[in-house]
Amino acid sequence: MDVEKELTNKFLSGEMSFAEYSSEWYGCDDEEEVDDLNKLSDDDSRPAIPQVEKISQRRRKYTRLSAALLGLMGEANLRFVRGDKETAEKMCHEIIKQVPTAPEPYQTLAQIYEHDAEKSLQFSLLAAHLSPSDANEWLRLAAISKQRNDVKQEMICYTQAIKAEPFNLDIHMKRLDLLTVLEEMKYPLNTLNVTRVKCYHKIVTCLPATEAETIMKYAKMAATIYHNSNEFERSLAVLEAAYKKCSSLFTLEDTNIYLELLIGQKQYQTCIDVFVAKVGIIIEAEIQTIRNSNNEIEEQTNYLNCTIPNNLPIDLKSKLLICFIHLGAFSLVETLLNDFLTNDVEKAGDLYMDIEEAFSSVGHHELAMQLLEPLVKSACFDLGAVWLKHAECLYNLGRQDEAIESYYKVLKHAPQHPDARRKLFTILEKKGCIDEALDILQQDYNYVVSAKLLYEHCLELKKYNKPLKYLEVGEALLSKTFPKFRHQEELGIACKTKGGIDLIHDFRKMRGENPYHEDDLHFDEDETFKLTPQQEWDLFRELLEIALNNKKKFTMERLCFGAMMSKALASYRLNIDFYCLQACILSNNHHNALRFIRDFSHKYPGPCSWNLLNLVISSVDDTAHVKFLSRLFQKDYNIVSNLFLGNNFLISGRYLIALKYFLEYYDHCREPLCAFLIAITIMIMAAQRTVDKHHNLILQGLSYLSTYKQLRRCDQEAYYNMGRICHMLSLNNLAIEYYEKALSCGPITKCDKHGIIDLTKETAYNLYILYKDHSPEIARKYMFKYLVI
Repeated sequence: MDVEKELTNKFLSGEMSFAEYSSEWYGCDDEEEVDDLNKLSDDDSRPAIPQVEKISQRRRKYTRLSAALLGLMGEANLRFVRGDKETAEKMCHEIIKQVPTAPEPYQTLAQIYEHDAEKSLQFSLLAAHLSPSDANEWLRLAAISKQRNDVKQEMICYTQAIKAEPFNLDIHMKRLDLLTVLEEMKYPLNTLNVTRVKCYHKIVTCLPATEAETIMKYAKMAATIYHNSNEFERSLAVLEAAYKKCSSLFTLEDTNIYLELLIGQKQYQTCIDVFVAKVGIIIEAEIQTIRNSNNEIEEQTNYLNCTIPNNLPIDLKSKLLICFIHLGAFSLVETLLNDFLTNDVEKAGDLYMDIEEAFSSVGHHELAMQLLEPLVKSACFDLGAVWLKHAECLYNLGRQDEAIESYYKVLKHAPQHPDARRKLFTILEKKGCIDEALDILQQDYNYVVSAKLLYEHCLELKKYNKPLKYLEVGEALLSKTFPKFRHQEELGIACKTKGGIDLIHDFRKMRGENPYHEDDLHFDEDETFKLTPQQEWDLFRELLEIALNNKKKFTMERLCFGAMMSKALASYRLNIDFYCLQACILSNNHHNALRFIRDFSHKYPGPCSWNLLNLVISSVDDTAHVKFLSRLFQKDYNIVSNLFLGNNFLISGRYLIALKYFLEYYDHCREPLCAFLIAITIMIMAAQRTVDKHHNLILQGLSYLSTYKQLRRCDQEAYYNMGRICHMLSLNNLAIEYYEKALSCGPITKCDKHGIIDLTKETAYNLYILYKDHSPEIARKYMFKYLVI
């Protein structure tokens, strides 16, 4: 009651329209009352009026006023008749305040506001809802709504009138006429909660049996619409309602459709009753009392004999046979089956399939095979679906070798059939033919593929340790959510968004391109299979590891880029970005690696990210990252920034600025690397023609080179680098001296992973270069001693 009061108050205050009020109040469609009306429509005669009112009252309980309020209501009506409208209105509002769901005050208020059409209509509508159902009042309100061109309200009024007087055909026809007008106007009928098929169904369930022809007409129309929409339960419901009222008007064709729907809903006993009542079949049966597995006593029907008319159509015979199969009357089934098998399979092949399906569903595969053998031998039914049934039947009978041949026939007709591939794989796996079984799971990517079968293929390849094939099939499966990029601009969009595959498609459309790649796999759209986020992540990680172990660097890069666009992996985006960085570095894609290391350097400043940053920018040709480096260390200054900036200015040829940064770093950190970089920078400056005092610069450079040697404490590396600088300056005598000293030193270090790190070959080659023009014999000596493999 509190909800009712709230709705009424909202309607009175104008917070909701009458259509919204009506929808909230009743909250049901026409067909929700079908069961109630079916119970009433079982009688051939029109129900008494109290029964109709009982239906209406079951929907809403009528609120009655107390004696005191009834007296006040009478006084209000008396004041209104005498012309004292103001007092009458106040009394009505007082009653509404106490009992807002009573209809009487609204009826009086509707009369008081006759001069205000809008208010009078609203009070009348509310009174009609709250009062015992009155079809005439609803029809009057529908006419007013029509004049006001309020289509939705007019439809509601007709619907309420039908609920008030469901056996009145004229009201049903008026609602259908209104629906026709709205369809011609192309009005959005989905907003009305009323469709043509609902109206037909309502007519069938509401009209009495005396209107048999009308009932049959609309029952056929409703059943056809429901059947075309695959709403088989409703199609059966409307025909069932019609059969109860006018079974005598059912033709053999109508009966056939009715039986087909009953079989579809597994109502086999009802089918037998229809066969006996309408088709003229005589059945002898006995009822036995047995004790079931739960030790309860129940009745069981045993069918003894069946007499069929000679002119009974074959499709009705097949339906009778199907019913007896499901009811377990196999004494009759064998006789009927032998008679049915005499029919030409070319003409009755579809019926053969229906009966076979019934036998298979109850586990009688031997009898099902009697129907399948003629089918597979027929040229008309040499189809993949028939061979699939044949193969499954052979498999259930334990005839595996024959089943394998039949499954191969299925794949010949339907190469991409996933169920046939699964079953054939299972049989071949049991026989130990693992390689052949795994090949069967391989789908042709030029046609529509099954994502579920791809996943199962992955699991089996993983089980039997086929990593490279697992990588191929897994990548095909992930391509459902992993796109292939066409331009650097698309990769830029991917780096800035999470799971933005729709943005990529919109970008391609904007460029006038096809949103989908020409090599994209076409997945079965009817398949509901979908990897969970965890499954997709685990598969991605495993494929990445396989690609890494097999040095498939571009496959790693492709997988990582695609993972950025997967909506399911949006929560793993940080990990994916790091995988992208590693893949780009491994594949020497330093330009794209720079995209990712920039973000990591901002988010996680420290030696690890700086080392990776240095690795990337040292391999990039352009100098566009100089501004980025300046911004990177602008907020949180760190002395290591001098090394980054010095290196970049050194590469770009701005040696004075580079020297400035290196010297600042050397003042803070006396490291051999910085001393070596200062020496290189000074030596490069000394080699330029535009610089004065070359000798002073060379001396300074050699001084820092000596400092580097002292700090490095690694003779071979230090002598080699000193020799290289002298070699660069054409100080060949000093270069030879340092190279000889480097050759006489031991290796730099030994590493468990990389082995011995040694510069002997590099040193010997440089000596060969120095000697080959002027002393070829000495050059040949170094070559044969150090450079022969």
